[in-house]
Amino acid sequence: MNAVPTRVSAPAPAADTVLSARRLVADGFAVPSAEWVQHGPPGRGELRLRADWSLVSPGTELHYLDRSARTGERFPLGYCSAGTVDAVGPGVTGFAPGNRVIAMGWGEAVHGDVAVVPYRLCRRVPSDLPLRAAVVAGLGATAVHAVDRATLAPGDEVAVVGAGMVGQLVAQTAAAHVRRVTLLDLRPDRLRGAAALGLATAVGPEFLAAEAEPPTGGGRCVFLCGTGESSDTVAAAARWAARAPGRPRLVGVGRFSARIDFSVELGNVDIRFAARCGAGYRDAGYARGLTELAPPPGEGTVTENLQRALDLIGEGVVTPGRMGLPEYPLDRAAEAYQELRRRPAHPAALFRYHTTEGSTAP
Repeated sequence: MNAVPTRVSAPAPAADTVLSARRLVADGFAVPSAEWVQHGPPGRGELRLRADWSLVSPGTELHYLDRSARTGERFPLGYCSAGTVDAVGPGVTGFAPGNRVIAMGWGEAVHGDVAVVPYRLCRRVPSDLPLRAAVVAGLGATAVHAVDRATLAPGDEVAVVGAGMVGQLVAQTAAAHVRRVTLLDLRPDRLRGAAALGLATAVGPEFLAAEAEPPTGGGRCVFLCGTGESSDTVAAAARWAARAPGRPRLVGVGRFSARIDFSVELGNVDIRFAARCGAGYRDAGYARGLTELAPPPGEGTVTENLQRALDLIGEGVVTPGRMGLPEYPLDRAAEAYQELRRRPAHPAALFRYHTTEGSTAP
């Protein structure tokens, strides 16, 4: 791996300074390109940060790279970043230049040296938590939201289908709520990597088809975190969940398609989808503090879920350092995405910017 330059200490720029920085984009090809953009002062309700790390969300980003190659549309890539605030816009509360933060938001917390992000999509990072680990909280908020949508009870049994990045985060988050969680995949190398997280693992079809003894004090829930055509998987998951005496639930989290035959044979099953990471995500007014909203009962705002995901990492419930995430400088982005297309053992990748922080993390 190429050496990554370290950041040289310098006075913080004035809030009205214009910064020139790289940004990764999908621009009509199956691999991304980097472009230079100008970042002016942050607007109302926004923070400007200098990135140390950003996290690739493979399912979403490969989807938009393929769409760009097919249609010619342009998309800035990435939505999970971590770094240091260098400027604060009007109306922002709770943040100041020099704060270490995580940030998320499609088209905002992009892969690049600098990001300008609504402040309610940012959270401050404790001084003892490495930013390399904290950046995973952006996707972790999706897992927190999915687990909320599942309305889990301590006696429930959970199966998570798909040992990609989101699946591994959902499994770790669910394990904080229930006694038994099993992570399923068809890939032995992915399952070996997930086993390092302390999770029970199994091959998907065999596990869902087995007549295992159901829980006595709860129901069963399946999180569907895979991709592609999944009709057979959804049908098998519904049958597995319905064998338990409690409420059977299917919670879709991945980017997949399936045909469901609703009939008496399907049985009673609740089917839910968790497409985002909490109330207020992709709501520009809420994200910038211009409007308020109340999430549905039992769920949180995106701000609350980001904080909860960050807390789970800080408490060691979610352990990014055991997920085997490789680091790349931004000028090797094409290599990173090409490797992720091959579905390697590691579920995602990190871009490392001008940080002096070490590679080790919880």
